[in-house]
Formats: sequence, C-alpha cells, structure tokens
Amino acid sequence: MNNLNIGDVVEFQIEKIIKGGFVGKKQGVEFFLPKSLSGLKEDESVIGKNIKAKVKEFKQNSVVVDRKAYLNEVKEKIEKLKDKEVSSKVIKVKPSGLVIDVDGISGFVPKDEIFYKKIDHKKYFDEGDEIKVILIDPDRRVFSIKKALPNPWDEVKNLNPGDRVKVTVSHITDYGAFVDLGNGVEGFLHISEINWDGINDLTLGQEIEVEIVEINPEEEKLRVTRKNLLTKPATIFAEKYKVGDIVEGVITKFINVGAFVEVDGISVLMPNKFASFKKGEKANEIFNIGDKLKFKVITISPDENKVIVSRKDAIPNPYEAFTKSHNIGDDVKGKVKYITDFGMFIDLGDIEALVRKEDYQKDYNIGDEFVGKIIEMNGDRIKLAE
Repeated sequence: MNNLNIGDVVEFQIEKIIKGGFVGKKQGVEFFLPKSLSGLKEDESVIGKNIKAKVKEFKQNSVVVDRKAYLNEVKEKIEKLKDKEVSSKVIKVKPSGLVIDVDGISGFVPKDEIFYKKIDHKKYFDEGDEIKVILIDPDRRVFSIKKALPNPWDEVKNLNPGDRVKVTVSHITDYGAFVDLGNGVEGFLHISEINWDGINDLTLGQEIEVEIVEINPEEEKLRVTRKNLLTKPATIFAEKYKVGDIVEGVITKFINVGAFVEVDGISVLMPNKFASFKKGEKANEIFNIGDKLKFKVITISPDENKVIVSRKDAIPNPYEAFTKSHNIGDDVKGKVKYITDFGMFIDLGDIEALVRKEDYQKDYNIGDEFVGKIIEMNGDRIKLAE
C-alpha cells in the first residue's frame, strides 16, 4: 500500500460482494469498491470481473477505490482522441482483430479496419507491437489502422462501371476470388463472373483483365467481371457446328433438369427430355459421369450462350423398330416401372408401354412382371392389355 497514491489507477478482480460494495485483492492488497462509485450491478455476475479504478482513500485494512472516476477520466481522454492519429501497443491478437492500449486506455481494432486488402492480420502482428491508430468510435473505443494510412481508394475515384483494368488474383475463396488493382484496393470477382462455365480456374498471383461492374470508393466496394471479356462458348461452338450435326461428347455433370456434356472442351446442356425415348426418365438414371456418347445438336443461341444437345435424337428410334417387329395382338412381357391414377407403365427394354386401369384386373406393384397383348401402336404410344 506504501507504493500507492491517491489518484493512481489500479486493476483487480472482484472476489466477493459485501454490504455496501465489492471487494477484491491483488498482491496482498485488499481493495474496496463502494457500490455508489462502481457503476456496477450488485449481483453475482460481477464476481471474477477484472476492473480498473482510481485510488480514493486509504483505510486501515483496505484501499477504497472509485471506478466511476476512472471511467469519467477515460471518457474525457477518449473525447480528445477522436479523429487524431495516436500511438498504441498491441495487447492481444485475436481472430476478430487487435486489442490495444492507448495511454492506459484499452481499445479494439476490428480486422476490417487493419488492412485495405483481405489479409490474415494474425500473421503480421504480435503482442507488444507499436502501431499508429485513429479513433473512429468513441463509445465502443474502436480504432482503425487503415484510417492512419494513405487511402488507396482515392486513386480509383475516376474509374467507372464498364472500365477495363489489369489486376492480380490476391485471394481465392469457395465463392469466387479477390483481385488487387496494384495499389492495395481489392475487388470481388464472384465465381459466376470468372468465366462462362462457372468454374474457378484462377490461381494466386495470376494477372488477368477484368471489367468494373460496380465501384463505390466511399464504401470501399468494388465488383468486377472477367466473364464479359471472354468469348461466349456458344459463339465458339457455332463456328464449328450447326443445328442437326451429330457430335461426340462426355457426360461431365448432372443437374435437376438434365446433364452437362463436354464437346471439344465446351460445356453444353442435355435436358432430361432429350436423354431417352422413355417418358420421365432422367439423365442421371441411365448415364454415368464420364460416359462418351453421340449427341445431336438441337439449339445454338450465341446471344444467350445456350447450346442444347439430344442423346435420343442421335440414336435409332426404338419405337419404330418395335412397330416393325410386332403386330397388334402379339404377346409381350415386361416389368411394371411406375403406377399412376390412370394405369401403369411397363418397361419393355428400350421402350415403355401403357396399360390403362380398365385393361388389367390383377393387383401389381412396381417391379412385378407383366404379360399382356399389344392393343395399340401409334408412334411412341404403345398400349397393352391383360
């Protein structure tokens, strides 16, 4: 206690609540914080809380401290710091930012206020580092390192949407990439804007040309596109093929509406309705990734960047073959594929046939064998009956 003076700032942990206030100890010294001078609620939630307070007076067995006086002093200091560049010391490096000390006042620098670029600050700062900061939020004691540095966004104020610029890929994410204009300003390149295939084919450090989509220096916001500067795949496809051509392609991906097929390095779409002659059959039910097949070009729309191909139009029509090899009244055998309110569809191999509800008497389940007679053949409409 001999080393303490009236007005000194002390820090200690509250250990218990007694009548009239709070008590804590540090290095054998007991501190008493009257409730009226604490600014704290008198409940168990304060037990274990570290606080700072100013020495008010000395009692026989304890030191009386005033936390409100300390907070008022801090508030006065904080108000004087607003918008001023000051020195600080890094107390702790956290994933969310830096805890700092500014002349005895604790503060925080959020990670978004450290660099203008998307950089992992944890690799650049250590406890004890001296840094320059500017106070940007007095109430929450939030500081900024960025505001104490030259603002690179001032250099891009003359850029506008539609302008083309050379950039370097500085960061790659699952949803796209960040690109550096060369002065610390970064723009966001969404994965859908990297190329026409929607695949991230970029590498760190790669130099590319992009077009500005949106720029707002005040909000430090920049969105760019690379796709718009690349030739549409459908345009390249149209230079080599025309509607009606038979092409060779590889199944590369299944989606809800069909499958993507790669033809000469260009991704084209095969809708489910063009996958098979069987009604309702989906591409992922009959093909595998990597299957190499023949397809017929159905649509080429360079402006819409759309190419559609068909598998069923590139192979002989099995319904025509069935009609030539069968007659009305012939017996055929197949398996129940699915059942509807109006009947059931029978799988006959390459084709399907319908059996209306009134044309069968037995109870069937999916997968059951069905034997019946052909009662109608009209194009791709085959009907059977028991």
